[in-house]
Amino acid sequence: MTVLALDACGRFSVAAIQRGGETLYATGTAGRGAVRSVYSSVDLSLERAGVKPAELNAIVLNTGPGSWTATRIAVTYCAALAFGAGVRVFGASGFDIGRRLDAAGVAFIDQLGKTVAEGDAAPGFTVNLFADVDAETYLETRRAWLGEMLKLGHEKFAAGEVGDPLELRTTYFQEFLTGAKR
Repeated sequence: MTVLALDACGRFSVAAIQRGGETLYATGTAGRGAVRSVYSSVDLSLERAGVKPAELNAIVLNTGPGSWTATRIAVTYCAALAFGAGVRVFGASGFDIGRRLDAAGVAFIDQLGKTVAEGDAAPGFTVNLFADVDAETYLETRRAWLGEMLKLGHEKFAAGEVGDPLELRTTYFQEFLTGAKR
């Protein structure tokens, strides 16, 4: 089974592809805009794995919260890639992914330095999506996150979930700042 994971919610777009027992990672082009960052991370991961989009079984992506522009681009890009290749695509909010890593959940630090959490309880950990670090350091801090996304893709595919590209939705910081929870 071959699964692609994409997270474009933070400072860099990061992707991972898992084929068999091997997982390869890629970071998008920095400083060239959200569009280039998203597609370059996906293209590089596919190239490193020697995989064409139609050979994927599933794509899973972080739908936010995070960078408003990059998240919208990632959702659109993955939906188009999945639709064109006939691949299932699954979205998961960062809060859902975070709860998989720690049952107490996760909080995020946004571009303005504000901490955003899903509920009133103290989260198990906090992720600074816009930390001032280089791409490799950022990727290192996101490997467990991407690994959890890959597991989620395997689970949803094995469960027979539809993975309809037209059903992808984003989860923005703004929704949480105004009180909406999902």
